[in-house]
Amino acid sequence: MRKKGILYVWNDKNLKSRELEINVRNELGVQQQLVNKKEIHDLEPSLKPFYHAGVYYPYARHARNPKKILLKLFDLFLKKGGKFKKININSIEFKDQKPILKSDAEKFCFDRVVIACGAFSKKLTDNLDEKIPLDTERGYHVHFKNCDHLLQRPVIFSNRGFGITPMEQGLRVVGTVEFGGLKNPPSKSRIKNLINNAKYMLGDLPDHEDEWLGFRPTLPDFLPVMGPSKNHKNVFYCFGHHHLGWTLGPISGKIVSGMIAKENTNLNLAPYSSSRFN
Repeated sequence: MRKKGILYVWNDKNLKSRELEINVRNELGVQQQLVNKKEIHDLEPSLKPFYHAGVYYPYARHARNPKKILLKLFDLFLKKGGKFKKININSIEFKDQKPILKSDAEKFCFDRVVIACGAFSKKLTDNLDEKIPLDTERGYHVHFKNCDHLLQRPVIFSNRGFGITPMEQGLRVVGTVEFGGLKNPPSKSRIKNLINNAKYMLGDLPDHEDEWLGFRPTLPDFLPVMGPSKNHKNVFYCFGHHHLGWTLGPISGKIVSGMIAKENTNLNLAPYSSSRFN
């Protein structure tokens, strides 16, 4: 993890929108530092001078390699007695209210299960006859290898809705929101758009190393689904965190585990129930 802050920059277009964003964050008590052109240059001298102003969040951190963090958590899970099995689950059946997970060749019976499959959760919730309108916001990524030295921190270009982060794999350029489902092929035009935007911000860059898209699990009200199934009390849900899975995953896991353990809570969890869609 690196505590280098995060920098949002913008040009001189749509300044009323930027002012509104700043005011909202002030009302919420967010610590933010308005920066001018010189201050932006001092923070990130490799940026081309396309910017008009920006906001710097000095307390923010970013992960240089999120996968390494997740692998450490996974290793801890195994050390504490957890078991992992990589297998496709086709359906869920029930016997005496206990869920039975069925694959092509095996069955697994549990007292309780949690469906936390991100954008892929809908296959199983449909199987449980719950009409949850889960979709996916597809986000695109490209890497420019050996270029992470060009930036010290994540930089977001607000006008174009994309950002660049220095990672162990190089500079990671991310952005766009595409309602394209789980099966459609990637859009080459969106990849090209990211590359062009990165070069607009940083000038000449080498050919990008790789490209891929991720599936952000998305619901119409922009809230996740957490809690028991409407139809089956021993099935619990935890998915639909949109762009904030990395941020909200830990607290969501704590909340859902508390539900399963029937712990008392002063949280109002009704807004996250799947029953809001039925």
